[in-house]
Amino acid sequence: MKRLLPLEEIFTEQCPASTSGDLNLKAPLLPLHDPTQQTRTSSPFSPKSILTLNNFYVILGPFFSLIIYLFVKLDAPASSRNMLAVIAWVFSWWVTAAVPLAVTSMCPLFLFPLFGIASADSVAHSYMDDVITLVLGSFILALAVERYNVHRRLALKVSTLFSIVTLFHCILLSLFLV
Repeated sequence: MKRLLPLEEIFTEQCPASTSGDLNLKAPLLPLHDPTQQTRTSSPFSPKSILTLNNFYVILGPFFSLIIYLFVKLDAPASSRNMLAVIAWVFSWWVTAAVPLAVTSMCPLFLFPLFGIASADSVAHSYMDDVITLVLGSFILALAVERYNVHRRLALKVSTLFSIVTLFHCILLSLFLV
């Protein structure tokens, strides 16, 4: 039986999610909250389950926005006050993490038209700019590469290809190529 090189042992370690060697293809790419940690009560709508700190944070954003919209008077156009209200809403959700950051980042898509700051079409065009789409696609590709350990496979393949020869130059070249 062939003995593995120490370099191969390093790169062939399995991640904790796939220790059985069986890759779960139905598992999500991003981590999700564990639903088993939630405690069950007799009624799903008890006051204790409704009056949580997270629900308070969710209400805090629209509350700040409403206060600014109704009571703040600026010497600038009304759209400036509306923009300040939207900023307060999004900032409070961002700081408190009341909703996931992906949802918080999409808030201007519906808040700008709701407050009359910009049309939904112009906001959607700014979200789908060419550069933003390129970056988003590269993040999705990086998640897939990490999920299926392609980076480890590539590093192992290049390292084993050049480490057959024990010359220091070849090993250094393989590390450079990885």
